[in-house]
Amino acid sequence: MKKLTNILRAVALLCAAGFYISYSQSCANTSKGPQGGPKDTIPPVIVSTVPDSVRTNFPTQKGKIYLNFNEYVQLKNQATEIVVSPPMIKRPTAKIKKKSVVITFNDTLKRDRTYSIYFGESISDVNEGNPFNNYVYTFSTGSSKDSLLISGTVMDYQTLLPKKGVLISLYQNPRDSSVVLDLPDAVSKTDEWGYFCVRALKGVPYTIYAVEDKNNNYLYDKGVEFGGFCDTLITPTIAEKKGLLQTKMMDMKDTVACLSRPSQTDIYIFKERPDRQYLTNSGRVSERECFLKFNAANPQIDTFLIKGVYSDKIIRQFNAEGDSLSFWINERKSVPDTLFMRLCYQKTDSTGKLVPESRSIKLVKPFDKSKIKGNKKGDENNTGLTNAYVQNLSSAGKSTKNNPYKNNKNEEKEKDEVKQPKEREDLLKFTLTLDAKNVENMGIELTFPTPLIKANFDSLFFTTATPRKVVSNFKFHAVKDSTNILRYTIYADEPYKVGNDYVVRIPAGIFKDVNGFTNDSLRRNFSLPNDDNLSSITLQINNTKGKRYIVELVNEKRDKTYLKYIVTRDGEYKFPYLNAGNYSFRITEDKNGNGKLDVGNVLKRIPPEKARLLKLSDRKTLITLRQQTDLTQSVDLKKLFE
Repeated sequence: MKKLTNILRAVALLCAAGFYISYSQSCANTSKGPQGGPKDTIPPVIVSTVPDSVRTNFPTQKGKIYLNFNEYVQLKNQATEIVVSPPMIKRPTAKIKKKSVVITFNDTLKRDRTYSIYFGESISDVNEGNPFNNYVYTFSTGSSKDSLLISGTVMDYQTLLPKKGVLISLYQNPRDSSVVLDLPDAVSKTDEWGYFCVRALKGVPYTIYAVEDKNNNYLYDKGVEFGGFCDTLITPTIAEKKGLLQTKMMDMKDTVACLSRPSQTDIYIFKERPDRQYLTNSGRVSERECFLKFNAANPQIDTFLIKGVYSDKIIRQFNAEGDSLSFWINERKSVPDTLFMRLCYQKTDSTGKLVPESRSIKLVKPFDKSKIKGNKKGDENNTGLTNAYVQNLSSAGKSTKNNPYKNNKNEEKEKDEVKQPKEREDLLKFTLTLDAKNVENMGIELTFPTPLIKANFDSLFFTTATPRKVVSNFKFHAVKDSTNILRYTIYADEPYKVGNDYVVRIPAGIFKDVNGFTNDSLRRNFSLPNDDNLSSITLQINNTKGKRYIVELVNEKRDKTYLKYIVTRDGEYKFPYLNAGNYSFRITEDKNGNGKLDVGNVLKRIPPEKARLLKLSDRKTLITLRQQTDLTQSVDLKKLFE
């Protein structure tokens, strides 16, 4: 009994000590709240599926699928993220029931057909939102399953960046208009890396399209959505099985793993320009400038007449897209406030054919509201007199000489404003674009608002000064842009030198436009970069074979061009004065020589012009350039575009 009493006493002492320690710690930590554990970054895990994902003989009506998880999950954006292949007119619905996602079919399934449900990024856990990415559930309404697959990558044709959420549509025996009229035989969607894997396919040839599908109708809306296609038929030969990288659920942040997945085809998507031709708008910008806006590019104009104006007095130019025509009247006499125009062009009719269309167009000179007296917003005393006149009238006869309430600083400011010369109404404004880092290649660009009738570049002064201040004239020549009559470029006829100072001085009056306006004088100083930390890249380009290419140095996002060359022959092309950073080279095969990347036609299966990224020896397209580095890279154009 005494032994038992001693044991109970010891237990009581231990409990008391534990309580004291716990109480002491809680009192000592009054400045901190309870400390939580590490953040949950693990996505949900499927415990089971009902029926099993390899289920055959699935019911064609009123079937349900249960995805059972190890934790509570949520659904997001199921209308766009959940895709059923082959697509159904009535989409299935997905709902949460405790720790399960329940799929209910609202339409009758086809007999002896294998279906796949792509869940995309629709499922995530409730607490931290960890995504259950790119899960696919496959089942069959027949006694066997189709198990072949096709994988690939979708990119923007211009930036060459991967496109996420693009619908991949497969057709077994398509007609020319299937992609705009018929539901596909199989579909999938691309992930963040533009990667797709279409499952449950038969061993037959498929035609593959890639569609932006903004309205989720499984069809291509031409001119509204981006679209593209694989230019060859593909017959799947790879069977789905465990361990395939194509079907593995990837962590989208694991760059190496995501890029290591096999891709059977690359598809470049683009937005087509409208092809139905008709006049959409017309107008007059100023006394001598007018415009015509067409729905499609390159309209066929048969008659272009303006009453009272000779044809040789009209300067015309289409924009870069070829769907808008600007024209100016090059006459010294005043132009009537209303111009009468006769236009005959080829318009697309209801059958899609081009037929002659005649239009009589009135072009009315825009009204200059600034010249209306007393028409300023907030002018309560709208007497028809100018504000300046009213102010002068109200202050007439009043002296402010000894007015203690007069603000002398404001008075001085008003005097300074009065002294400033008023900008003349016949001033020809223009922009001069000069970047010292690429002036050797890109030149100095002058852009005017209206066509010039006088461009006296011989009167322009271009000088250079050595470090010892020895000044001399710098030889140059000016070139009028062949695609834009409003742009001129000044190129050097001798090498620029680092350390020299350069001055471009444009005297007043050497340019005159169709309005008779002339320029003011302008001076611009510059020198080549002289920073020891700058780097350069030199491309040794081979196998041009008489073709024309556009070679651009672009940033990592490929939305900014630092420097570009028009390449027509083999040789070395240097990209100097570069800061440390990440760069890529985008090379375009400019077949028609218009200096831009042209789109294709999805229905006619005409691909866009090819643009490709230069790949290094390690297959990477991103060049990480360090300070004080001069890189040289060989480029085989034949290999790049094969």
